[in-house]
Order: sequence, then C-alpha cells, then structure tokens
Amino acid sequence: MASSPAPHAIASLSVEEKDRVRAQLDRLLQSSHFRNSKRYPALLRYIVEETLEGRGPLLKERTLGVEVFTRPGDYDTASDPIVRVTIAEIRKRIAQYYHEDAHSSELRIELTPGSYIPEFLPGREHEPEVAAEPSSAAHLAPVVPETASTPHRRHWLLPVLAGVFVLLAGAGFAGWHRMRSTPMDDLWRPLFASDGPITYCLPMSVHRKGPGWANTTEQAVAHALDLADTTLPASGTFFDHQVIGENVVFSDVIAMMKLESVVEQQHRPVRVRLNLGTNLNELREGPAIFIGGLSNQWTLKLIDPLRYRFAGSDAESYYIRDRQHPDNKQWSIRLRDKMTTVNRDYAIIARVHCEPLGSVCLIAAGIGMSGTAAAGEFLANPERVRELENRIGRANRDRDFEAVLTTAVEDGIAGPAEVVALDVR
Repeated sequence: MASSPAPHAIASLSVEEKDRVRAQLDRLLQSSHFRNSKRYPALLRYIVEETLEGRGPLLKERTLGVEVFTRPGDYDTASDPIVRVTIAEIRKRIAQYYHEDAHSSELRIELTPGSYIPEFLPGREHEPEVAAEPSSAAHLAPVVPETASTPHRRHWLLPVLAGVFVLLAGAGFAGWHRMRSTPMDDLWRPLFASDGPITYCLPMSVHRKGPGWANTTEQAVAHALDLADTTLPASGTFFDHQVIGENVVFSDVIAMMKLESVVEQQHRPVRVRLNLGTNLNELREGPAIFIGGLSNQWTLKLIDPLRYRFAGSDAESYYIRDRQHPDNKQWSIRLRDKMTTVNRDYAIIARVHCEPLGSVCLIAAGIGMSGTAAAGEFLANPERVRELENRIGRANRDRDFEAVLTTAVEDGIAGPAEVVALDVR
C-alpha cells in the first residue's frame, strides 16, 4: 500500500476547506462520468467523507466491502474483488473527468494506485508560484503528513524535480499518443483499461425447454435475474450433460473469432465461458465480451436498462424495441417466415459500464444468428468502427454507447452491417 496521510494532516484542513472538497466531490459525482451509476458514487463519497473526518487509515478493502457493498464481515475478498474493481474504475473515471479542459483548474480529488485514501490537490492553473505567499489552495496540495525530514528537503529536491520531469514527459507522450489514437483504439481502450483476464461469454445452444429457455423476452429477462449466480448443475449423469445442449452456435463462434483478432494484440489471458457456466464473481475478475442476444441471459440483463433492447415472442416475431418509440417495430424478424425469404437481420452492439460487474463490457448480439456474426465483424472492422466514431463524435469517444445494426442476409450469410440507430450515454 502507498503511504497514507496521517489523521492530523487531514485535521489541519479548515471547515471552509473541507466544504470546498465536498463541493468539488458533488461536481464530480454530477458529471456524466458518475451520475448514471450507483456503485461508483457511493464508494467515492464514502472514502472522501471518511478521510475528511480523519479516518482515512481505517479504509481497508474488507471494511469498504462491508460498509459500502453490504458484504458479510467474513466475505472472501480474493473471490469477490468488488472493492478493487470499483476503485480501479473510479480512478479511471476521475482521470477522464480532469482530462477535460473545463475541469483542469478545479480542485482535484485523486486516488493513488495501491491506496484507498483520496488526496486533495489544487487545480493545474491554481498551483502557487515559488515566490507566492501560501494560499488556501496550497494547504490542500497535497494532503500528506509532516515528517522529521522536512529541514533536509534540499538534499532530495533535485531528484524529486527530475522525477516530476520524467512524469510530465510521460504524460505529454500519453497525451500525444492519445491524439494519434485510431477509432479502433478509442473503441477498445475502455475495455482493455480493466485488469484481469478477458472473458468471452457465449450462449449455450438449447434444443429443448430447459435452463435459459424463455417463451417471451420478458420471461427471459426475469430468468436472467434468477440466474445471476447460477452455474451448470454439478449433479446428473454424463448423458444428462450431453443432451442439455451444452454446445454453441456456429455464428457465435464466428463473432468471437472476429473479436479475438483485436483482443489477441493485447497479449493478455483470454478465456471462454458459456452463459450458464459462469457467475458474477468470475465475470468481475476482468473485462467481459458478451456474444448473442435472446439466448444469453447476461446480455438481456445488461441491456435491459438501455434505450434499445430485444422484445417479442416465438409466436409472432422478435424485434429491437426503442424505449423512446415503443410502437416502432421496423427492426424485426418474423420467426414463422421461410428461411429463404429472410433477407435482413438486426443486432445490438454496446460498450457500457456494467454495474453488476464493476467494469466495462462489450456486447455483440443479433436477433438471429446472422445478426450476431455481423455485429462481431463490425466491432473488429476498422472502417466500420471509424464510421461509428464519426457518428458518436470524437469528443464523446470515452462515453458509453449502444447502437442498432442492420445487415443484408443471403442464404443465412450476413453482409456488412450498418448503423441505423445510436444512443450515446
């Protein structure tokens, strides 16, 4: 753990200065980076308030898990990394907030890697000059304990300045690299920012009524909530497991292979899980890519609060429903039509901060098999991703988004997909 500010250092802040920190916290939490979340604001507000009250050294992983996320006192922090995952995401969102020019001069609330104790620093444009008189902002920059080595600062001033120069040079390079980033970099960067193995979650091919089957979309979503921590049954015979439909659809594999052509360049551990063969704890260990729509309960759960979601039933048709125009069913497939007459499929792609998992997720899900394959191809195609970013806007490239795709289908084979609707969150 990084060194922590001592209680007396925090106590040296005046009531007015503490109020300034709280006001800045409110601004931060009301920004687009936090306001649509419940988990991240709750944890950030808790650690800031505890630190201002002088209890920063008591902020430990288990304490936060119990106090903020209502975990039992003896919960296993190794198998349930919710605190570490959430802190990492908070740290990233704070960096995104202060990266914007409009916020660069504001009082900064920082989280040093390896610590749960926030630090409070002045904005970049408000840092005091060498010859200036100490100001209230200087008292906040940074909040660290005084030590006996203060009189000997001259001995380590030059090494510190050299270190600062290296850090600034690195930051300048990072900014330069970011300006040169491609649309593919922008699309995938938030996903790769999370630590841990990258998990592909594919739906099982279910050939009969059983786990994961639902007659209507509403039932499927309800079933998804029930399956949040369910795994494949450990009991039963070998034959039972063979006939349960523990297989995957070919088009889902095609989508995964397309996406893997991008993921493999990260040289990170990758694993593949079936939708009924994984659980929340496993998915929280790193970024996840969810493939398939109506047959993947995880996908249904994650897109349920978004603008676009799957709707319909086996009796008539499945379609993508727009919450803002619920009567519009133009993106639909009639399930009873002859296969040879179905010449178009639709899909949802999304990059969202998944509250249940505490990380960024990527979704590629079609109404039909062709739609899922086309969605995977789209997310791995630099030209298609460039078109997507042009619609999102480069200024919004780090924000969550959801898009509806359409693709021409011939003999069950999907063509290139195009964006027909987009929602940036």
